[in-house]
Amino acid sequence: MPIDGSCLCGQVKWRFEGKLRPMANCHCSMCRKTHGTAFATYAGVDAEQLEWLAGQARIAQYESSPGFFRAFCEQCGATVPGIASDGHAFMPAGCFDVDPQVVAKVHIFVASKAPWYEIAGELRQFDAWPDPSAATLESSAVAPVAGTLEGSCLCGAIHYVVTGPVDGIWCCHCSRCQKANAAAHATNGFTDIENVRFTRGESNVGLYEIPDATHFTQAFCKTCGSLVPRLDQSRQLAIIPWGSLDTRTEQGPQRHIYVGSKAPWYSIDDDLPKHLGSTDPHQI
Repeated sequence: MPIDGSCLCGQVKWRFEGKLRPMANCHCSMCRKTHGTAFATYAGVDAEQLEWLAGQARIAQYESSPGFFRAFCEQCGATVPGIASDGHAFMPAGCFDVDPQVVAKVHIFVASKAPWYEIAGELRQFDAWPDPSAATLESSAVAPVAGTLEGSCLCGAIHYVVTGPVDGIWCCHCSRCQKANAAAHATNGFTDIENVRFTRGESNVGLYEIPDATHFTQAFCKTCGSLVPRLDQSRQLAIIPWGSLDTRTEQGPQRHIYVGSKAPWYSIDDDLPKHLGSTDPHQI
């Protein structure tokens, strides 16, 4: 069965025909930064079986570690498949256009997981790679300062501070958030726009507004593709991708929204309240 995928704006499209390797939920700090949420989910494939259908010229890359390049659409910032140095491709599950009919089998790099996220369910967990000889990625979290949260993109070009209360933190499972975060769901914090300030790199923030959406705008670093806060002037609202935080905080998600659109390959195993639609802030 061919498995198609595409980015948020639909300019970059690909197809895979073959057998998917088991998917893994990665909690390393680099994946959290890139995807702006608690973890990324990837499926490994043979690069020879990955076909680009459109938009390959729109793909930008960032070398997050020596020889490891993360790829993203330069127009919308969504993560797209990358090619590892060993010749294998890794596909972000949040960008599948069809049900891949496989599910994640493990959590990896859990030693670096976000302090605000608790792993539920019975999947096996590994501090690093399942190979016990692999090194553990260290978390990028920094010590908290009273009343302030700090965050940044993966490459460090963009830095921001949150100086006021965050009213809610929600995991959103709508199809747009799956594509935008290239993950199972978004994890976003909401606060008044005056509470978020870019201290570095605001000119490096790329914006993509979905043409048929009332409010949805993607904000990302033009250099590394990481999701960063978006400042909605019309609603005076700041939406903070919680995975982009540097501050070590235990303030985590409070509910799941739009669970009617949940990815078929993802299971919600925690006990947080679940809602079929939004419960406001200003209708997401």
